[in-house]
Amino acid sequence: MLSIMTKLHFDGKNAFKYLEHMAVHIGTRPSGSEEEKKAAEWIESEFKAMGLKTEIQEFEVTSGKVISQKIEVQEPYNEIVPCEVMPLSGSTGPDGVTGELIYLESASEEYLTEEVKGKILITSGRSKDRKKAYKFLSKYPPLAMITIETSPRVLAKNLWGSAMNREKYGNFPALRIAYMDGLKLLESGAKKLHVIAHTESKKVKSQNVIAELPGSSKPEEIIIVGGHYDSVLETEGAGDNAAGTAIAMELARVYKERGTKRTIRFAAWGCEELGLLGSRAYATRLREDSEKVKKDDKEAESELDNVRLCINLDVHGAFIGSNGARAMGPPSLITSVSLLANEIGMVVTPNEGVYSSDGTSISAIGVPSVSFGRGGPTNQFMHSIEDSMRWLKPEALQIQGNLIETWMTRYVADAVVFPFERKIPDKFKKEIEKYFKRSGRGLP
Repeated sequence: MLSIMTKLHFDGKNAFKYLEHMAVHIGTRPSGSEEEKKAAEWIESEFKAMGLKTEIQEFEVTSGKVISQKIEVQEPYNEIVPCEVMPLSGSTGPDGVTGELIYLESASEEYLTEEVKGKILITSGRSKDRKKAYKFLSKYPPLAMITIETSPRVLAKNLWGSAMNREKYGNFPALRIAYMDGLKLLESGAKKLHVIAHTESKKVKSQNVIAELPGSSKPEEIIIVGGHYDSVLETEGAGDNAAGTAIAMELARVYKERGTKRTIRFAAWGCEELGLLGSRAYATRLREDSEKVKKDDKEAESELDNVRLCINLDVHGAFIGSNGARAMGPPSLITSVSLLANEIGMVVTPNEGVYSSDGTSISAIGVPSVSFGRGGPTNQFMHSIEDSMRWLKPEALQIQGNLIETWMTRYVADAVVFPFERKIPDKFKKEIEKYFKRSGRGLP
């Protein structure tokens, strides 16, 4: 290994302890839940123990829970099918619904005719245009919608659904089932189903945890380093994303020990799984504060002007895997990662463009971002109960930690002049606008 990496401080075993505490000792941390809050308080306590100035920033979200769920085949045979309900999409109520099963290759408008109305819809294909699909569904509402997972050996995923779509287009109880269960339903000619998707939703508080390490010589230049700590329902959320949060926490320990010329803000984002809501709330606050500062003086400098870069950490720890980085910013940003990887002898797949994670919220307000992640065969288990510690190892955290610490030390902590232009190219701005338009929320 080259001498550039002989003084690394990142400890994969230490990061793994953070990961294990979140994924196992705290366990599932659904967005907006008491368990998510418990995790936030623990992360805050760890940052404080490092000697960092720390705060919890609250924001309001709509979260939900599943009270009861069931799929029962009633004709031409009787059988219970395992399922997972998407709690924010709608509710059948406690008694459920009974109806004829209809299979569509996709929930796109080409297939959504009056024949769907009053049926239980089952499909494995995503709609080409989700907005149009919901408009048609509101015209021909099914009793319930069942989605078959696209990969044969993957369990049903625990996804939230959308409270906004429910409010705008109507109540569509939605469930997910494993591919093999969907295959059996269709091959066996199942005709009549009884479905229970009894859910509740309510406004709750979630929170981001922000810890700041002031820079020694350029404290006005701010770098954000973070990962989301929430999970979907019923899962440890080990790889997605207790592992990313653990890397951020270990980097906080490293740079508190090492020191940094620039201010580094370490963020544990809440409610990423509900639509990047924690980072979105943070980005919105920065933008609104900047607008207030510049209202009477356009040349005035705001806090947002001083945020130079966001480093996002999402999906990590896979023992068998490969490393990737995706950037939105000047070309030199992703080039620097690629060149460093070659220098230290590590394979990293570099990409540019929108990544569906918290860095995109920060880039939406004009701050370049780079997201580090680790892919692998077990990534297909994300958002299901199989996203567990079983597939993760300290060695994998060490690999990413070595890369990120080396890169951050060179370009963030020790650089005499910050090397990356604070600019989002137009092609990425358009991608970001499309991404948030699809979410139904618009830009932060």
